[in-house]
Amino acid sequence: MFQRLSSRCSKASIGSNGGSTTRNSWNRWNPWNKTSGTLWNHWNLALIAALFSLTLNAQTAKRVSIDDLMALRTINDAKISPSGDLIAYTVSTPSLARNAHEAALFVIAASGGAPKALATGYKLFSPALPAPRVRWRQDGSISVLVAEKTGPQVLSVKPDNTGAQVVTAAPLGVSGYEWSPDGKYLAYVTRDAGPSTPAVANHVGSSPPATRLWLQPIDPPGPARSITATNQYVDSFAWSPDSKEIAYAWAPVVGFLAPYQTKIFAVSTEGGAVRPVIDRSGMNVSPQFSPDGKKISFITTGERTGIIAPRGLAVADASGTNANVRAYPMNGAWIAEILWAPDNQAVYVTMNEGTFATGAHMFEMPIVKVTLADGKAERLGTDKASLQYSISLSRDGKTIAYREVGARDMGDLVVMDIASKQVRQLTTINPELKQLALGELKAISWKSFDGMEIWGLLLTPPGYTATSKIPLLVYCHGGPIGGVTLGIFPQFMHVPGQIDPYPTEAFASAGFAVLFPMPRGGSGYGEAGHRMIINDWGGPDYKDIMAGVDHLIARGIADENRLGVMGASYGGYMTNWIVTQTSRFKAATAGASIADLNDLYYLTDGGDLMAEYYKLPWENPEGYARSSPLTHAANVTTPILISHGDRDPRVPLATAQKFFRALQAMGKTAEMDIYPRGGHVFYEPQQEKTVMQRNFDWMVRYLKP
Repeated sequence: MFQRLSSRCSKASIGSNGGSTTRNSWNRWNPWNKTSGTLWNHWNLALIAALFSLTLNAQTAKRVSIDDLMALRTINDAKISPSGDLIAYTVSTPSLARNAHEAALFVIAASGGAPKALATGYKLFSPALPAPRVRWRQDGSISVLVAEKTGPQVLSVKPDNTGAQVVTAAPLGVSGYEWSPDGKYLAYVTRDAGPSTPAVANHVGSSPPATRLWLQPIDPPGPARSITATNQYVDSFAWSPDSKEIAYAWAPVVGFLAPYQTKIFAVSTEGGAVRPVIDRSGMNVSPQFSPDGKKISFITTGERTGIIAPRGLAVADASGTNANVRAYPMNGAWIAEILWAPDNQAVYVTMNEGTFATGAHMFEMPIVKVTLADGKAERLGTDKASLQYSISLSRDGKTIAYREVGARDMGDLVVMDIASKQVRQLTTINPELKQLALGELKAISWKSFDGMEIWGLLLTPPGYTATSKIPLLVYCHGGPIGGVTLGIFPQFMHVPGQIDPYPTEAFASAGFAVLFPMPRGGSGYGEAGHRMIINDWGGPDYKDIMAGVDHLIARGIADENRLGVMGASYGGYMTNWIVTQTSRFKAATAGASIADLNDLYYLTDGGDLMAEYYKLPWENPEGYARSSPLTHAANVTTPILISHGDRDPRVPLATAQKFFRALQAMGKTAEMDIYPRGGHVFYEPQQEKTVMQRNFDWMVRYLKP
């Protein structure tokens, strides 16, 4: 709800990509390269190797199991060195035995080659979010967050794996940090300590201790000191190029909607003087100084406080307050990351929605260059369908590094020469994917009830030729303002993929087709599309989904007698809603599912969002009741499995329990699993595997692929 939107790690699994081997490295091991006639031999050997590889793959490719999915690794952070010759990155590997996602730090040459593991004696901080925050120091060292007894702390290590040292000792751990450009300071964010003794009672509505910005002298070393106020919750920050100031975004409150109340101030590193830079309503986060220090870029909702407002790009003068703020809307783009070009004339951003992310491209997240003078936006590189994450730029602006995810992979480390647009893949962290029989994932579209073109992704079984009807699973995405992307886990490619409760690739191997619809209300159709479901969840978006199902039946792909529906968060709401509106589905599984819309206002950390869609509950009781699946529970004929974490702050456990209790009392076929310690999504590998297996078995039981 309210979303926007990887076997043991061997040296080979995180090594360089064999397909990217340079000619010199080939020559080092090619025993035939001894005469002037070696060019023919070189390509002859390559052809033999390619044919052998194809034959081997054909012989050994196997169907995908949940165990296969639970063994996949994820690059969850990457950063190119200022000189552009090295890239540091972290790889997350799920461990069922230790019930944790374990991260490891590597460094690799930007020209390619074998990576080197660093800091192997330390445990990297590796929740699904945030990432371990790889950074480069001014002296050429690499830093990352590691798990210490007091919480995550900053570790510094040299690229040759010497000089490892934990450099912070924040009593409650570090949540974010940045090195000053001159190398003299480390700035980090940590939460203030609470009362020394447990409270007899917790006062509802009281503010927790502040999340503040601290400054630690490094050269010369000295004690850390706080430089922001106790009533400010720091969201994000960045150094000025001269290291004299830090621009930071802060909110006066905490919680789900806190980012929509952020301002950007600048604080002096010498005297601690504070001045406002962006002081206005709405979201104003992720400040970044231009290389000359004269401008500041940030992500903003343009003084709008609602979650439906796009999170766009803006640039302002860094020296004043709200000085010459210019927005770059790009057709309502939602901005994720921002990098400045060295010439101060352009920025690179990653985006979804808006320009370059509509129609068949709405499943991608490209890198886009925005020229500030005229606002011209240009997609970097080719039109290859992919996602780009963790972008970083060399100091000279010639090389950009990022994690790239394609339709049928988990993502790998890539570098691009910006002038030539030539791309080099440096890693193959999941080589076993080449030995698995993966399904085909492609974008499709159909006309909905009112003629609007609706898009989705269709996953079909390996080798499927569309000559027979097969069971269809409809996977409803989270949100409402959410969506799906390319990749092995199309809803969660930005984090370790195993948090997806639905093993769609295993479903495809078992003979299911999977439809990932993108109905109106979610991503892909801009703010106008988001607003089409105000006061009408389960209205036009439900019709969009059913039109997609009918489209696949008409094409002879979906067996109308073997339909299943599933989803979590808003997808759990939509699953509950669908089974109260039609009996066409023979099986359903809902995670973090919503049954009573009133519960979202009264019992969650993001309840104010409901007022955006439905007004306040007492102002629109009819709307809340009409759109609540609980109201229509008597209509359910579909067997349904409900999964929920007992610590979900976003969708209260109570709303799922109410739905299950009603179905149970009415004699419906329903089961419910509650996962201890589970939040809005599950991060423990043992739980991730269990919920995948339960959902898989449920669909196989009732749809019999």
